[in-house]
Amino acid sequence: MSQESVARAHAAYEGLSRAVETGDFDRFLADYVDPNVDWVPMAGTPDSVAVRRGQEAMKERLAEMFAAMDQPRIAAEEFVDAGDRIVVAVCMSGRGKASGARVEARPFHVLTEREGKAVRIEWYATRAEALRAVGLADG
Repeated sequence: MSQESVARAHAAYEGLSRAVETGDFDRFLADYVDPNVDWVPMAGTPDSVAVRRGQEAMKERLAEMFAAMDQPRIAAEEFVDAGDRIVVAVCMSGRGKASGARVEARPFHVLTEREGKAVRIEWYATRAEALRAVGLADG
């Protein structure tokens, strides 16, 4: 990946952050996500039974993820250039609507892009898993 690809990923996560805060994912998807994107869920989660394909499936999953939260937030904290892919450290947070309890998760995404748009987004629980997935040692 080039610095241009990393800059595009940074802009995409800023767009995703705005979309999560407003609940309007259409512009984010149109600007940064391929229509046939593959969303690969984290292994071992209830979600992991199938890869979701396409912008509509991604939009539905994002809406589901944040529906139970007040003040949902998502932010990219680190971008690792991994050759033909990018590893992104993510922080997702909010407050449970029913409980008011603070909720926070720190997954890692591996992005594959083509022609400036994400064509594959893989989810990992740890930095080490994400780095291994792209052939880099944890470091």
